[in-house]
Amino acid sequence: MSTATAAPPKQSTRGHYVGLIGANTPICQEHYRLTLQVLDFPASEPGQFVQLFCAPSLDPDAAVSGERYNPTQTSRQAEFEWPIVGRPLKFHDEYLLANRPYLRRPFSIAERRDLPASDTAPATTEIDIIHRVIGKGTRELESLEPGESISLLGPLGRGFALPQTLTHAVLVGGGVGIPPMIYLAEKLARQNIPSVAFVGAQRRNLLPLALQTNSQPSPAGKPGLCCTEFARHNIATAITTDDGSLGMRGFVTAALDQYLGAATAAICAGTVVFCCGPTPMMKAAADVAQRHHVPCMVSLEQPMACGMGTCQSCVIKYKPAGAADWVYKLTCTDGPVFNAADILW
Repeated sequence: MSTATAAPPKQSTRGHYVGLIGANTPICQEHYRLTLQVLDFPASEPGQFVQLFCAPSLDPDAAVSGERYNPTQTSRQAEFEWPIVGRPLKFHDEYLLANRPYLRRPFSIAERRDLPASDTAPATTEIDIIHRVIGKGTRELESLEPGESISLLGPLGRGFALPQTLTHAVLVGGGVGIPPMIYLAEKLARQNIPSVAFVGAQRRNLLPLALQTNSQPSPAGKPGLCCTEFARHNIATAITTDDGSLGMRGFVTAALDQYLGAATAAICAGTVVFCCGPTPMMKAAADVAQRHHVPCMVSLEQPMACGMGTCQSCVIKYKPAGAADWVYKLTCTDGPVFNAADILW
């Protein structure tokens, strides 16, 4: 099946917002679910992301959490003296002096809930971000408390397109690549597209998902209603861990290969694999899909400083079918979702 009918979604309106932290809840040993409440947040699609400033808002004039930033406003905190010959630059900003993270970090949208206005509150969008605490920026996120505010840019990038010929979706997520699969699962369920999920983690205590109490993951890698985030949409899930501490022992791509190998030609003809995770995992998933003649769409994970095409830090080599030579593409604006067959891994 060709994915040529699935044109990349147009980039939605994006903005600079202040989000109110509604919750910051541990999920497993190193992952947290951060819930942000944002006013007037534009429409978004699974696969899109936001750029978070990993600390409470620096803007001293944002009087109301959730209020959109005024881009013409000048912060009074970021002040410094221009250096004179023979004298070093002198900073006054306590945030800079404390050596805290200043660059934003990209995070996929894991879930979105649009809440209607009530007698006491305006209409609000709740955005869930699942983050793993592994560095300076995410350690700052870990420390944030409900009621604090945070700066975000978004929604950014191009999300997953659903081909008109899609009759069966296979979702593959590894580690922090699982969140966009949760968001995509909700969209597929709304459109009544049968789906199945495969998720992988290094070990049980690094799986950022909730397990159903009445269904255990299959050690043979067979999908079942074992994961709450997917089971709520009636999507069966296979779980793999590198050490075998939960579900099937081994890589998630082995369970995917097993599943596609047992599928009939008729099922594979209408199937698309949607994938996000570490680059080696996505390349392996793309190879598995290709062997079974199934298209594969991947949401790439690349270092990004700006998320809007300015810094040029997230380039990939791209060569679509029929092209004479490869070109550079920006993960943040041309993607992050690409047809895996067009990427020079």
